[in-house]
Amino acid sequence: MPKSEKVALITGASSGIGKSLSRKLCENGYHCILAARSEEKLQHLAESIRDDGHECSAIIADVGDESSVDALFEQSSKIGTVSLVVNNAGLGIFSKIEESTVEDWDAQINVNLRGSFLVSRKYIPEMQKQKSGTLVFMNSVAGNFGYPYSAAYVASKFGLRGLSESLRNELRKDNIKVISVHPGAIDTAFWDDINVDFPREEMLSPEMIANSVVHAIEAPGATVIENLTIRRVAGDF
Repeated sequence: MPKSEKVALITGASSGIGKSLSRKLCENGYHCILAARSEEKLQHLAESIRDDGHECSAIIADVGDESSVDALFEQSSKIGTVSLVVNNAGLGIFSKIEESTVEDWDAQINVNLRGSFLVSRKYIPEMQKQKSGTLVFMNSVAGNFGYPYSAAYVASKFGLRGLSESLRNELRKDNIKVISVHPGAIDTAFWDDINVDFPREEMLSPEMIANSVVHAIEAPGATVIENLTIRRVAGDF
């Protein structure tokens, strides 16, 4: 059992926002369960966090695969009762609609939307028993606006917004907080293979997002920041 009474699960933890969020939550006293598909990146992050004197566990998982999510839940249950789930795993593939493939569509819906459904469904019953808990859905400004050349990505994020809103209203009676986060462009490896015409150095940093998200998570008592849009002051590119 972890020394900390606060146990958090972060999917897509091995890089980008997930990596920064994992570090920040550990600094705030959580035992973080880091989940991702990349074993090498995950283990490297876990070792780095432990070297800094914090608690964490690493579990290889594919959120789009139901059996993998089942295994993730079984392993995490042996660590402790998860009171915070951060659905962060995400995938973006951008192209003109006529050049989009069914495989690209399925991959984005599978990770971005189906994965959050599978993970949340698995952890909600324990939160209901405890009459407390927090679900965080790392969405995007694309969950509020239909950007071009990203039909599948936008559809998955609009769906994720609908999922979070439905769960929020369903779980109010159980004292479970549901937070939907909609960041603008963030300078992560997400953009490495994407041809963009705006400077990455003007994007938000993962650390900025992590600080804002943890602030929302730590909202006291019965208060909850339900929808959090985070942009640079100058707005979208």
